[in-house]
Amino acid sequence: MRDLDEVEALGFQFFSGCITVSHAYVHMVDMGAPVKVGGLVVKPGDLLMGDKHGVISIPREIARDVPRAAQMVEDWERRIINFCKSDVFTVEGLEECYFSPRPSWPGK
Repeated sequence: MRDLDEVEALGFQFFSGCITVSHAYVHMVDMGAPVKVGGLVVKPGDLLMGDKHGVISIPREIARDVPRAAQMVEDWERRIINFCKSDVFTVEGLEECYFSPRPSWPGK
């Protein structure tokens, strides 16, 4: 991948295993075939979620559970973060906050 600023300005979404210098020597090898990017095999039609930290492939059979599971993680982590920022923070309190009660994740 190259020309990051230009591609970002276009609003194009992309993921790459590396950034490289190129002098426009580009040629199409294949289209619609699986590719391996940074260790992740991506096939046409895969459901991907990515941010600046990386990319994951989400199995379609659990895709409908992802929003609820993500909200559960956010709620659980927010409680811990808020406690850590509070005036009553203690290590013992953090341990108690962290271990009880834990969310019941979808599908478990």
